[in-house]
Amino acid sequence: MYSIGTAAFILGVCVKTVRRWHKVNKIHCIRTPGGHRRFSLREIKRIIEGKDAYKASSINISTKCAIYGRVSSHKQYKRGDLEHQIHIIKEYAHNHHLY
Repeated sequence: MYSIGTAAFILGVCVKTVRRWHKVNKIHCIRTPGGHRRFSLREIKRIIEGKDAYKASSINISTKCAIYGRVSSHKQYKRGDLEHQIHIIKEYAHNHHLY
């Protein structure tokens, strides 16, 4: 997921334009718990392809996603909490096309 600033940079527009596009449902995003917009790679590519097919093919965007899980104690590790966290994070990434 990309921040609004990164999405604007990739799309070649200013942040205000991306906000305006979101307001009129031209581009879709999710909101973080803090209220920040996050744009998926799929959504950014959709806008680029509609805007300019040549530009879409010339942009090289990484489609890798890093995950992070941790436990605070040996007891949690032995219980399998870390593996459970990793499973949930991988499932979320897969369901939101972040892989």
